[in-house]
Amino acid sequence: MGTSYQTILAVGGLAEIRRVLTDVGTEAYVTEVGERRWAVVPREEEEGGYAEVDDLAQLITLLTREPAVTFDVFDSSVMSATVHAGGQEAHRYVSDRGWVTEYWDDDDNEVLAGFDGTIYPVDAPPPPGPSGDDPGVFAPLGVGAVDTVGLGAALRGEVPLDGEPRLFAECQHRAILEALRLDPCPLTRPFRDTHLDHVPAPVHVRPEGG
Repeated sequence: MGTSYQTILAVGGLAEIRRVLTDVGTEAYVTEVGERRWAVVPREEEEGGYAEVDDLAQLITLLTREPAVTFDVFDSSVMSATVHAGGQEAHRYVSDRGWVTEYWDDDDNEVLAGFDGTIYPVDAPPPPGPSGDDPGVFAPLGVGAVDTVGLGAALRGEVPLDGEPRLFAECQHRAILEALRLDPCPLTRPFRDTHLDHVPAPVHVRPEGG
């Protein structure tokens, strides 16, 4: 079984991010990953083990007036990175459009669904490879001297495999974050696997009364 998680890269002040989490009653770990850059890792739902991040990220952008990115890694196979700004989705990246699942629609027609929810007919599947892989969109979210060449390569999946038979999505995610000069560890782990001894230490935000 592969690795799955949902995390948020938020830009802005810690106090503003904590306020949003408290207002909506969401438990999360918040860890600094760069100057004014924060990993926000909400607790997963007990059923399904999934953490809803898109709505939360949009609320954060409304208060901070800064962008935020949600990351969704599924079973080490595919990942998405969705940029949010001003309370709405602004850009979406998917590491592999060719990753699809089969299901039947309301008319009992077999169709294919991409990781971003796009529907394709069975006889016309999407081509493999990434979509939305523009490093210029993601570069402003980094800090310092962002490695734009490395960022573009990571978005395209051109990551050294170190002897592995295939590229794991979490490894690609880590390469993207490293190119942005951000600390990848807090953003590449789910709430349940947070490194509590990380430096700087994660801030544990609990709902009131929790």
